[in-house]
Amino acid sequence: MKPLSVVHTESSLGWGGQEIRILAESQGLARRGHEVTLLCAPRSRIAAEAAAWQVAAVALPIAHKNVAGLRALAAWFRDHRCDVVNTHSSTDSWLAALALRLAGRAVPIVRTRHISAAVPRNPLSRWLYQSAAAMIVTTGEALRRQLIEANGFDAARLVSVPTGVDAARFRPGARAAARTACAAGRDTAI
Repeated sequence: MKPLSVVHTESSLGWGGQEIRILAESQGLARRGHEVTLLCAPRSRIAAEAAAWQVAAVALPIAHKNVAGLRALAAWFRDHRCDVVNTHSSTDSWLAALALRLAGRAVPIVRTRHISAAVPRNPLSRWLYQSAAAMIVTTGEALRRQLIEANGFDAARLVSVPTGVDAARFRPGARAAARTACAAGRDTAI
């Protein structure tokens, strides 16, 4: 298979499971030979952490839905080739969908939905999820069902990819060592 050029967008300034998942997936794709670029907001935690994950990050003013972010993304897409764009938060999803159109680029968008907050049932949200996005990925089956049942989105274009856990990190250790580390007595349940 030919390596892909994958662009992830993330407008969030915060740090949590969503941002960690983006970096872990990006790192995994890069290790498989794909070119991965993260477009994120300056001063965001994900921008600061990307280098430690060996993920190329480009800071663009996309923390808010505004003309500056739209222009910056459109210019980036005009100047750089990519095979797929994976959006993650509401702000970057809107900006990327519009910027690709402004840049004249017909690049498929994968909209990853990480949260269970209701998606508004209006024509604009329907456009973003059903027209602008080629595919919707949810981080769990309940989220997938919610988008199908509550919003009427096409089930064939929705896939659940639960967040993985490296089980090796949570292998139980020796109880005696745990008791010593926690200064727990023999009768303390561990």
